[in-house]
Amino acid sequence: MKVIQETRHYDEMRNITVSIRSKEEAHDYRYFPEPDLVPFRIADWVPIIKAQLPELPDAKRERFKQQYGLSDDHAKSLTSEIKVANFYEYVASRTPPKPAAVWTADVLKGELNYRSISIDLFDPDYMIEIVNMLTSNGLTEDNAVEIIRTILDTGGNPKEIIKAKGLTKAEEDVVLMAVKEAVAECDTAIADFKAGSPRALNFIVGHVMKKTHGRADPANVHKLVMDEIKKL
Repeated sequence: MKVIQETRHYDEMRNITVSIRSKEEAHDYRYFPEPDLVPFRIADWVPIIKAQLPELPDAKRERFKQQYGLSDDHAKSLTSEIKVANFYEYVASRTPPKPAAVWTADVLKGELNYRSISIDLFDPDYMIEIVNMLTSNGLTEDNAVEIIRTILDTGGNPKEIIKAKGLTKAEEDVVLMAVKEAVAECDTAIADFKAGSPRALNFIVGHVMKKTHGRADPANVHKLVMDEIKKL
């Protein structure tokens, strides 16, 4: 039986196909070797090329989780861009990795996105200073955020900003003195708190924060205020 090789056209009106042109041999389809191209095998190239490929996002995300003990959300956020990933790894190599992840992924990226600017504009050494001061209890979280915002908005470095704005964390005895003063000055708030109003305690804590110019740790102030009220 003879096999006919041809190109056919479907006629919708008559619901039939009609012959357009016939092709009997392979060369009619231009199935023949290109004389200027020599045959070669590329299978041996695969391992070499694979070894030269950069770390892909999925692999980097899993490594961040294993190497730095990060949550899946933080690992995804930090590997969304190669610039962010490189920034984080530089900071994490010089600070505790988990706080570095929190302040890079949650705080810095949020401030950058709000301003529609790239992480290239923030010196990673500044983040190292900030994270190390936070982990050594030399800086409150609120003041750390203020430093980051100031750098992005007006420039400067952490040391200059801390000195200019007096953002170092208050000494424990200074905080305790502020707590004693606030408790002594807030009789009405204390009475309201004892009557069952938790918001009254927040008022006293806020009073202490004003006295320390925001340099005290709010959680620590809350505890100290509670301890002081119990003495009354």
